[in-house]
Amino acid sequence: MTIPPEFNGCENLEFSEFYKKTHTKKNKEWIDPICAVKHSKMLSLREESSQSSVQLTSEEMSRQALGKRKRYILGFGVGPKPSSSSSTPSRVSQVHVRELQKLKAKIEEMKMEHKELRRQLEQERREREEERKEREEEQKQIAHLTILVTEFLKKKTQTHKLSIHHDGAIYSTGSTNTRCFCSDDHGGVVYKQNSVFGIRIFLST
Repeated sequence: MTIPPEFNGCENLEFSEFYKKTHTKKNKEWIDPICAVKHSKMLSLREESSQSSVQLTSEEMSRQALGKRKRYILGFGVGPKPSSSSSTPSRVSQVHVRELQKLKAKIEEMKMEHKELRRQLEQERREREEERKEREEEQKQIAHLTILVTEFLKKKTQTHKLSIHHDGAIYSTGSTNTRCFCSDDHGGVVYKQNSVFGIRIFLST
């Protein structure tokens, strides 16, 4: 890493001293009052670290005093480079991966439900089509039977009708002058010839 000329000689400084060196003017005044506050926090962290058995690295001090977004450790001369975990926190990545996996599983579940719904709709459509064809076939059969019955009744009305009574016979053809009565008061056999068809009807009394 190339160190700016104004920072020459700072590469071996402790991080808090490096921060003070790079954030003060030539007259030793801070370039911003907030820098003094952050520097004081660094000193406090260093003091706490020295009193404990855990030694803070420059990277850890940078994150705690300046925040993760500042990344001042990148300009700390030839000091240690921040680990990859600091640039891309593993916890956040793992959470994102789990959420992505849940979303994918949900999408697959929705696809299966959609496929099943389409299958059911197709089955219902086929059943309705079969019912429609059955109704049409029934209507055709009813219409055919109606025609047959109508023709049968029509032929039936055109046939000759014959009625027999106790004192004679009536022969009817459905037209005028076709009725002939046959009777005998003496118990003999008589006949009457129809004037239209020439048919003789024999009766015994």
